[in-house]
Amino acid sequence: MGTLRNSPKASPRKKSTSLQLLFDLEPNNSNGTKIFSPKSGKQSAFESEYGEILSIISHCRSIFTFTDPLESPSERDVKRSKLFQLLSFVKKPIKPLPEEITRPVVSMLSANLFRPLPPSAKQTVICELPEDEDLVSTLSPAWPHLQVAYDILLRLVLNIDPKILRCYVDEPFLVNLLSLFQSENPREREKKHSGIGELLEIWGSIVNGFVVPLKEEHKLFLMRVLIPLHKGKGMQKEVLLLGELEELVENIDPGHYRKLALPICAQISRCKNCLNSQVAERALYVWSNEQFVKMASSMMEEVFPVVVESVEKNLKWPWSESVKQLAENVKTMIEETDPNLYDSCLEEMAHKEYLAGQEDIERQEKWERLELAAAKNHQFFPATTMSTSLSLLSK
Repeated sequence: MGTLRNSPKASPRKKSTSLQLLFDLEPNNSNGTKIFSPKSGKQSAFESEYGEILSIISHCRSIFTFTDPLESPSERDVKRSKLFQLLSFVKKPIKPLPEEITRPVVSMLSANLFRPLPPSAKQTVICELPEDEDLVSTLSPAWPHLQVAYDILLRLVLNIDPKILRCYVDEPFLVNLLSLFQSENPREREKKHSGIGELLEIWGSIVNGFVVPLKEEHKLFLMRVLIPLHKGKGMQKEVLLLGELEELVENIDPGHYRKLALPICAQISRCKNCLNSQVAERALYVWSNEQFVKMASSMMEEVFPVVVESVEKNLKWPWSESVKQLAENVKTMIEETDPNLYDSCLEEMAHKEYLAGQEDIERQEKWERLELAAAKNHQFFPATTMSTSLSLLSK
């Protein structure tokens, strides 16, 4: 038994090792045909299972403009047919797609979807698909391929685990995808969004699904993404911000009132003095929230000077009757809360206005002295500089 076990002829393991050495030394035969290797058995099994899909993906990477007369209509139809085959494969995956399939699919979608867009038309494109055939003919001619590519991308997003999809749908992919919102093709996007307002609405619905306590990544997202999106001034964003602040007040712990009352009330007061009536009305409506009134009342001495000043400005500006009426209601409510403090705030406001008026008078006198000095300097020294006259401003 021992002799047979040590014999090279009887040892299949030894024979396999010798064959492996030959495969490594000579991967191709004299005819150029690849010799099957035990090392590549796993790869061959994969190719036998997904070889057809890989071939379809490779074929779909060919791009047709639909405007080049040299393009073959039959080849366009073949590609569209193969795109539908790939869509059927992605729609109902028997098991999770392997990396060897997902990566080339995403690469193929990038090659088809991400393309230079034509210049925007001067007139706004109709968002609804028109029935006029002449108008339809001006739309993207490559839509028969683009539509199926979008469907494949949608199925990938729905069927693949987001944690796995992150490896393939990276930042450059998303940037290119966002650039497609500039397309004038109404079949590619329903309407042209301005951007930040819509993003805030979307994220508002997502944030509502967060559970307490918040994860650290959600807090970072709030600080680094959501809050910076509110920096720009715009009616739609200000209205959204007011709603978010009101919801925040309803959910914060009363122990945080001392820290948050002044900055929240100051922001709402700035919105109350907005020249857009929708923003001003929305800011005044916040005072109908009992939780907000409770927060403001807990810090009256710090909050009232800011609030009183904004309300009085609303009453002095005769540009919107609805805003004035709401401001009257707010004034009555906060004046009844602490009449003495309200009167004190009015006196402080009048004192600030007096000081501001004095500064305007002094500034006007400086300009008059400057104009007089400039006239004299021009009369006697027309070629000299104005440095002497400008120094009068500092006096």
